[in-house]
Amino acid sequence: MWRLGDEAALAEAWRAARPFPHVVVDEAVVAPEALLGVLEEEPVERYVADLYDFDATAPEPTTEAFRKVRARFAGAVAPVLARVTGKDVARADMRAFAYRAGHYLLPHTDYQVELARQLAYAYYLPSPEPPVGGELDLFDEDQRVARVIEPRANRLVVFDVGETTLHQVREVLDGMRLSLAGWFYA
Repeated sequence: MWRLGDEAALAEAWRAARPFPHVVVDEAVVAPEALLGVLEEEPVERYVADLYDFDATAPEPTTEAFRKVRARFAGAVAPVLARVTGKDVARADMRAFAYRAGHYLLPHTDYQVELARQLAYAYYLPSPEPPVGGELDLFDEDQRVARVIEPRANRLVVFDVGETTLHQVREVLDGMRLSLAGWFYA
């Protein structure tokens, strides 16, 4: 189901990426529409704080179907990412996110030493209402946007987690940005 492509090319892209290591893989899933059916039964709640406003599933999947998607993803993608990035990654978590008009995630880093997060990822699902806005911004060391990644359907973005890997999700202006996202852990 998951396909990442040429590992040597991904490793080169990882090393060359700026402002910090990341890769973007288009056409990452053979049948992305099948994932939407799995998510229909998964409960979603609104999450709002100073830093964010979005709808998401619980941190732990509640349905067996979603747990299987997470397990298949981790089993297929973690070994490839370990070879591509040189990071020791074993397990992954996964939540589904829906960013609707007005939703956002302000600049932050996912680094928390005690959690042993190694890599962050977002896989963009096909949306019945493709988003306007909702881009992923990666910031350089001067806290300027250095890379803008469009939330295109069937695109997987993986990036390094560290003290300086500042990123954000721009406000969605219209439509809906759907994604599966989370972290790979050591």
